[in-house]
Amino acid sequence: TGNGTKDDPYIINSADELAYLVSSKADATAGKYFEIAEDIGTIVLQSQDFAAEITALDSAAAVQAYFENEEYVFTEWIEKGWEQACFAGNFNGNGVKIYGLYTVSDTNAGLFSTVDAGAAIRNVVVLNAYFHSLSSTANYQVGAIAAVTSNTGYGADAAGVVWLDGCVVGNCYMRNDASDLARSGVLFGAASSDSVVIDNCMVYGNDARHSATAGDHSVAMPLINTTNNAI
Repeated sequence: TGNGTKDDPYIINSADELAYLVSSKADATAGKYFEIAEDIGTIVLQSQDFAAEITALDSAAAVQAYFENEEYVFTEWIEKGWEQACFAGNFNGNGVKIYGLYTVSDTNAGLFSTVDAGAAIRNVVVLNAYFHSLSSTANYQVGAIAAVTSNTGYGADAAGVVWLDGCVVGNCYMRNDASDLARSGVLFGAASSDSVVIDNCMVYGNDARHSATAGDHSVAMPLINTTNNAI
């Protein structure tokens, strides 16, 4: 429902509709407004068979152990190839808690793949997520909110700013095997927009690691990787 304006945003009513949004390209979302329905307090991105256990996990270590249990088969958030997706609009999560975001593949990893300059992400909580970008050579990005920020020109902000407001990332396990250490961050994996503005956000309890060498995941990720960029 809605027409995509500030006063009448598109309303997202399910995990499937959210997946469709984050898989869209910049020209489909530029300047438009999207909101999670106010009566949706929680979205679990896994089978309901796992929902109660996933929401009860209380640490990144518990998240890692649970999602690395080979007896379980989990649903990938977005399948390989979504790197062309780019969000260039305004997203209001209305405080929704998103649990069980799971990515293990040779791809970007995050709630969004790419967020364009001029876009705004507000009031979304990512909890108990598991991210593992496997490629040691392709150098994909990992970030809980978005893998990377960009500046394609579709976004509404000519100054090249991405806005993040009222967001929380908690108890997430994050690992990136890329050889380039400039591609991982707890909030955003890489900041390729001119700047990022962060207000009223919180991170807690995350285990976010990057490969220093093959098999050594001892380098902690920053909140945002800002190599050659400003915050």
